[in-house]
Amino acid sequence: ANRSRGIRNNSIMWRMLLQICIVSSAFGQTPVPDKPPGHVIQAGSNASHVAIDAFYDLLCPYSKANWPVLKQVIDHFKDQIEVRLHLNPLPYHHHAFFTAQAAHIILNIKPDIYPQFVTLMFDHQDELSSQAINLTQAEVLYRISEIVGAGKFGISSDQIMKAFGNETIKIEAILAWVYAVGRTINGTPIFIVNGMVTLEASGYDVSDWIKFVDGLSHPSDSAGHVDADQYVSIA
Repeated sequence: ANRSRGIRNNSIMWRMLLQICIVSSAFGQTPVPDKPPGHVIQAGSNASHVAIDAFYDLLCPYSKANWPVLKQVIDHFKDQIEVRLHLNPLPYHHHAFFTAQAAHIILNIKPDIYPQFVTLMFDHQDELSSQAINLTQAEVLYRISEIVGAGKFGISSDQIMKAFGNETIKIEAILAWVYAVGRTINGTPIFIVNGMVTLEASGYDVSDWIKFVDGLSHPSDSAGHVDADQYVSIA
């Protein structure tokens, strides 16, 4: 049974890689998205100096644990910061790519409920990971559709299930993953702050984030200083 699960999961990743090759061949290169990658879950004002790119996997328990922290940071700073959420489905989270597909379905159908969708997926994480190991791909897609359909978003499970067959949405999810890989994001949660991978931020609590962001917004304030060794340039 374990061997068959491994074969099935490897098959999913090979299909993703094949899709990338097909897309790249069609365009002569990996196509340029028609909008910046990720989804803005907090827009910054013209005066904001801090842009945070958060990379999550909806089946990653560490991403799930980090989500309440990020939401509290957003509540604290509001439009003093811009926060963009990216999904990076990791290959060892067996059904993560399907949850990323579902996210892109939501972004195409009803983007205003995206943060609530993320919370919903985290609330049902066990059902789609440890409790879903023996499910087929069709069964997993049906379960995700049921979860979203029951989420009181005004979206039916049939809408979600039908959208899983949309190749454009599937390619959107693949390109989002390609973008994360291209930015050297190899785990979750990982944060890029003002264009720099910030290695320690995945372990920050709310007070750490407040101190860090205040230090960037008011660099003369020594209380906000963070050691530059925690940054990795990805330029």
